Amino acid sequence: MSSDHESERYDTDGADVPVTGDELVDTFPGYRDEGDITVLERPGREASTVPNERALRPELAEPLEHDLYAHQAEALEALAREENVCVATSTSSGKTRIYALQIARNYLEARARGEDATAYVLYPTKALSRDQERELNDLFDQLGLEITVRVYDGDTERGSNRKRIREEADVIISNFAGVNTYLHDHDRWARFLSACDLVVIDESHTYTGVHGMHVAWIVRRLKRVLEYYDADPQFVLTSATIGNPGEHSAALIDESVTVVDEDGSPTGPRDLVLWNPPPRAREDERSESSETRTGATRAERSEGREDSDDERDEWGENDADTESDDPADAVVERVPATVEAPRMLSHLTYHDAQTLLFAPSRKLAELSVKRASKHRHDNRRYYANPDRGSAIEPYHAGHSRKKRHGTEHQLKTGVLDGVASTNALELGINIGEMDATVQLGYPGQRQSFWQQIGRAGRGTKRALSVLVAEHRTLDQYVVNNPDYLLESDVEDAVVDVDNDAVFAQHLRCAADELAVDDSDIGGLADRERLERAIEMWRRAGQLRGSLETGVSYVGPPRPQQTISLYATTGEEYEVDLADGVDERHDPGMEPLARERVLRDFHEGAVRLHQGQQYEVVDVDHDAPRPSVTVRPTDVDYYTRTRTDVTVLDAVSEESRDIGNFTLHFGRGRVLVYHGTYDKVAVHGGKRKEQGIPTENPPLEMETQLCWLEVPQRIERALIEKYREFEVPELEDGLAGTAHLGYAGGLHAAEHATIGVAPLELMVDKRDLGGLATLTIDSHLDQDAGADSGGGMGPGTGPAGASGDGAPRNIAAAEATVREIAQGLERTPASGWFIYDGIEGGLGFARAIYENYEAVAERARDLIADCDCGNVDGCPACVMDDQCGNDNQPLHRDAAVDVLDQLLGEADETALEAHLPDEEYGGDRRPPLFYA
Repeated sequence: MSSDHESERYDTDGADVPVTGDELVDTFPGYRDEGDITVLERPGREASTVPNERALRPELAEPLEHDLYAHQAEALEALAREENVCVATSTSSGKTRIYALQIARNYLEARARGEDATAYVLYPTKALSRDQERELNDLFDQLGLEITVRVYDGDTERGSNRKRIREEADVIISNFAGVNTYLHDHDRWARFLSACDLVVIDESHTYTGVHGMHVAWIVRRLKRVLEYYDADPQFVLTSATIGNPGEHSAALIDESVTVVDEDGSPTGPRDLVLWNPPPRAREDERSESSETRTGATRAERSEGREDSDDERDEWGENDADTESDDPADAVVERVPATVEAPRMLSHLTYHDAQTLLFAPSRKLAELSVKRASKHRHDNRRYYANPDRGSAIEPYHAGHSRKKRHGTEHQLKTGVLDGVASTNALELGINIGEMDATVQLGYPGQRQSFWQQIGRAGRGTKRALSVLVAEHRTLDQYVVNNPDYLLESDVEDAVVDVDNDAVFAQHLRCAADELAVDDSDIGGLADRERLERAIEMWRRAGQLRGSLETGVSYVGPPRPQQTISLYATTGEEYEVDLADGVDERHDPGMEPLARERVLRDFHEGAVRLHQGQQYEVVDVDHDAPRPSVTVRPTDVDYYTRTRTDVTVLDAVSEESRDIGNFTLHFGRGRVLVYHGTYDKVAVHGGKRKEQGIPTENPPLEMETQLCWLEVPQRIERALIEKYREFEVPELEDGLAGTAHLGYAGGLHAAEHATIGVAPLELMVDKRDLGGLATLTIDSHLDQDAGADSGGGMGPGTGPAGASGDGAPRNIAAAEATVREIAQGLERTPASGWFIYDGIEGGLGFARAIYENYEAVAERARDLIADCDCGNVDGCPACVMDDQCGNDNQPLHRDAAVDVLDQLLGEADETALEAHLPDEEYGGDRRPPLFYA
């Protein structure tokens, strides 16, 4: 079978990898401080097997070459008991064989009854679909079964070919974007759907956040249609190791699930090297711009759909290897992982280790190949034969299917020495055995980390894996706390079906597919939620009828086409080429989410796309088909939008005490202002022009948030302790206010809490936002409890979030907060908010609320253990490239004091010496807030 299967199972020679971890440290060119490198040796594991006859009927057991792994047998036994199953075991542990054999069992049993048995197998990527089509067909041939497996997705030839697949295939492989669309024409699928007795959700751990929400609703819609055709299939979900496989699977399919997570597959020993690139001198301004990591939003990351589109090194590639010649004017940073990881790839392939490098974007996959070659030729004294082991290619979803398959084949056959890939190769595509992996930066979660490094060392073969750390929060935490990677607890995956905006979109689709009636109460939602959503769409002229008689869709045709699986609202902007521009310059961009248009594609913005600069010349927000118009350009600057944020009308729905602190969870309005932008020189990073107005409306989100209130006594002591702290660059007369040091501590604690959240939960910190404030009460709903009308909330209706009624700009928002603060009857609390950065919420703020102590402890350790020595920290501890206040003010020591008090790490009496004789030393509290 595939990389997940039999072909490599019993390679028990335990052969050594061509380069061990210690040998890598000894042979890599250049000096490395011993403290920057950790080599961990992981032992192998023997296989635990079960005789095939125990779990399979003879006609399936006998043709198999090897016995089942214990977890395969356990899962098949649970399926025989008619249970749904989630298999959460390691990479290459044979998960696909489980559902393949269940398909075979169902086929034989149905054939004996003279009936059909079909299976719907759903993969996250098209590349994986076609890889597994071949593997499934090969297995069924080995078993002597005439089971027809076909792929049906957007690349499938239309017309008679699609009809033949629907009417003849026993197993149809697709993806959720396809299922969402095909449900509209379910009558064409009647033969297949009525015989469906198995639905497979492969790589189910990838469905989290917004994407997971959409998948959960598509599954519910699919189940409605299957029930209409009298089908009641079992579900098999395969997952990487996550912290909550049962809970996550149940949330996806809305049914109970049996979890199988005791891995019986063998593994070889592994050398795991945590590699912190060496310090180097870089000029202040150049360091500001060399990587221009702009903090991609969800919509931005989803452009590539099958792999991420991280913007690191988009602009600074030409001088990424350049070091400052004048250390007098420099600060110490580290060589970027974007430079060091390609060097590592080059070094390992030179030493005959077939290596797979994981890069966070297509651009960096391409650049890594070039830099690997450059490193080899720039160090000829070490690499005497620079052509040795130099067959290295990039791999990503932007390549044609033919090219990707060619690269996969060349890896399997040993023609290629190495590949630089996006996460498109993280999943189970069969590329054979690799000797080593290199990760360009920590991928964000432990499950992804182990999934990637699992691509090397198949069977019991020894493997080498190297993590090259970025100089940023998560990476530095991991390399400085290596035990974190070895902890048994893995991050939880979060799927939240409470988002009304997403629910409302899928309700329209459900009503289009089959009338919604009383039988859907409980299955789709409770009666109250259904009736509120139906009433909203009825007023919009898109639904008609009642639950008693049936609710039908009467809006524009095919509402399924308005679903974007990576956004909560359906509003997307088409990207058009300006009139008169040659069509060969058409960027061919995917539609853009409203959030990204407001931030990155305002009029005057200059964006880099596939190596070409484009200037935005027009944005039409109000047309029925919103659009962005661009034209190619060639200028010596790029644009960086300034972002301001505030929170209004927050309402606490739950609260709990952590010591003397109070933690809240609730909902509120988050207002995001992309009001001005700067023109920044490509080389050198100097701002050529600053504060250019965008004329953007605010982006308004009704979302989930949690917030922490600091006790007044602790606040007073810390204000006094850090009252001498100043930030001369701050405007509006705040540079020397007595509260600034304490406010900087809240701001730093907020940054760090968000930064380390992915260490506990499967979240991307770019899906979170925060706001530190001295006056939490002025951000709360002053009329909490008043009747809001019972609607579905902003962003759920046809128009999406409009920002109507919100303060027009950040100055007006600040005035609103000041006015509320002045009218408060009690002394307001201080603290910080953390919110889901998507309309309606993602469930992440809720998960942080429930796991706050664990997240706060990670944040405290991160700040306290950083060796940068700076009061305001560095990118490895509290600085954040998404900060709307240019990382000012920040105060590490004050943040540690707050977190120590929160976690009970310091006695409250430790602050008594700093308590002022009079409250706040007589200074009036300013309504400061920092995003």
